[in-house]
Amino acid sequence: MTKTVTLLIAFAMVAGSIAFLHRPITGASVRPAFLKPTCGDQYNALVSKAKQSLAGSDRASAIRALIQARDELQHCEELQEQDAEAPHAVS
Repeated sequence: MTKTVTLLIAFAMVAGSIAFLHRPITGASVRPAFLKPTCGDQYNALVSKAKQSLAGSDRASAIRALIQARDELQHCEELQEQDAEAPHAVS
């Protein structure tokens, strides 16, 4: 009887640990779905894409990614200016 209870407790602990600590193995980073990427995240992704394109000897794709990164940076600066000009609500 004691052996059976001990085995059941051990099995429950192992199953619980596996369920609690289980993480999917993927090549991409996992972000919560409710968080939208920031300007910095998008800019960094475009620069990384340009670096990968250069490593693969694809200059045209690298240039396109760098132009998109530049445009993203300008867009981020515009958003920051709009935030600075907008009056902040007092709660």
